[in-house]
Amino acid sequence: MTETSGVCRIRKAAVVQTIAHISVRCEGVAGVLAVDASAAVRVSEILNGEVRLAGRESVELTVSSDGGLKKVGGWAEVSDRAEVEGIDPRTRAFAVCRVTDTDIVSVSGDNISLASVVEITVMTEETSVVPPVPAPSDGIYTNGESVRFSRLSARISGRVESGECERLPVTEVVCCNAGFASDVSEAALDAVFVSGRFVLDGVGKTAEGNLTPFTAEIPVSCEIPAEGVRRGDVVYLRTGAVGVSESRSENGVTLSASVELSGEAYCEFSAAVVTDAFSPTHELELERTDVDGMLVRGSYSLTDRTEGSVELPEGDNADKITAVTGARITALTAYAENGKAVIEGAAACCVVYSDAEAGRRGSCNAELPFRITTDIDAADGETPMTDGCVVSVSARPARRGEITVSCTICFKVLSAADVHVSPVTAVKSAAEKPDRTGVLSMHSAFGGETLWECSKSLSVSPDEVLAQNRGLEFPLSKGEKVFVFRSAGR
Repeated sequence: MTETSGVCRIRKAAVVQTIAHISVRCEGVAGVLAVDASAAVRVSEILNGEVRLAGRESVELTVSSDGGLKKVGGWAEVSDRAEVEGIDPRTRAFAVCRVTDTDIVSVSGDNISLASVVEITVMTEETSVVPPVPAPSDGIYTNGESVRFSRLSARISGRVESGECERLPVTEVVCCNAGFASDVSEAALDAVFVSGRFVLDGVGKTAEGNLTPFTAEIPVSCEIPAEGVRRGDVVYLRTGAVGVSESRSENGVTLSASVELSGEAYCEFSAAVVTDAFSPTHELELERTDVDGMLVRGSYSLTDRTEGSVELPEGDNADKITAVTGARITALTAYAENGKAVIEGAAACCVVYSDAEAGRRGSCNAELPFRITTDIDAADGETPMTDGCVVSVSARPARRGEITVSCTICFKVLSAADVHVSPVTAVKSAAEKPDRTGVLSMHSAFGGETLWECSKSLSVSPDEVLAQNRGLEFPLSKGEKVFVFRSAGR
């Protein structure tokens, strides 16, 4: 290898949590039944040792009022900072986030105050350089190998938009839970092909003022431009918040959806490196350079379900489920166990129900923990990169004072192994070795000894070991004898 090669990969650099405060105006509000919150955050500035973050959180509320149930919304700016060791203005970084929790602080007059916890993860591009192989030198023997790495081909960012669903028999959408289930994304030439489906579950009002549930699935396929991507690259995409737009007419309402996707594409390459060197006549001083990279095994998409129950406030009972909204992943992590990737976390949602005995509607928050052992290979100590989103959610009354909730979750997993090598970058001759006076050298092998290790122990070239010991098979068995004849003083 005569030119240097950059091994660029994406690494998690920091995780911070910030509080976003939102105030929403709503005339005649009597209470808030459900909250659906999402956020988008970007890196606004990079300083020495610090990343500054800015973005926006949006909320949609299902509220009860004098006119019954209705939907209102609002937004607030989000800002924070994260300390990242070693970062400077030359570093390339970006941020991903999720809203993990939202509390209703107060409902006073026509004003609703909320506070959300936004978890922000700062990701950086980390580059190591694979150095060129040192130039050959007379009397110096080197051992090398070919090391496989994966290199970042491109950062990917794009918006996927659906067409319109079939017209719904409602005049107004009160709330809508939106999810996106994507298939494995495929790399094309300077583009990424994405396919999947939007799942929209909600409740609307009919012309007569009655509440009715609806479900709509909208398939989608499109290409996202991604300069630098080539066919055969491994693509890993994260799913952002799903946005829903509605179009009304006298015949009903149609919905369309969109989602922001972001991620990376990786290609594989091999680099020749020198791992060791020796000289029969001189001691050598070896300079080494650490190279840290990764080898991507593959990108995977999988869907699973989690189910659990939630107890209602004391004295409440759910006769009928009105709506389920605000479904989200509140915690997500992945690790290796027994050679496979394990995904752990929790999904949450808000359930609106009617209590006929009390003559009112109520709501409760449900949190469903999950632990999924996948078939994805992962060695102990590895941390697969993972993203997840709730595609759909359903609820049903169980025994008195309890509701059963079920979520379908779509996960994306990038399986990769860390690669660390310390290749020789320079070889310098030092003190001369004492002259050999013997004509015959004998070496007794340790178990599993390679040709290179045997040659270095005898201080002769690998070719000479093979020429004088025909029939040797490497690796050698323990105690196997290797002989080398040499002229005096050599």
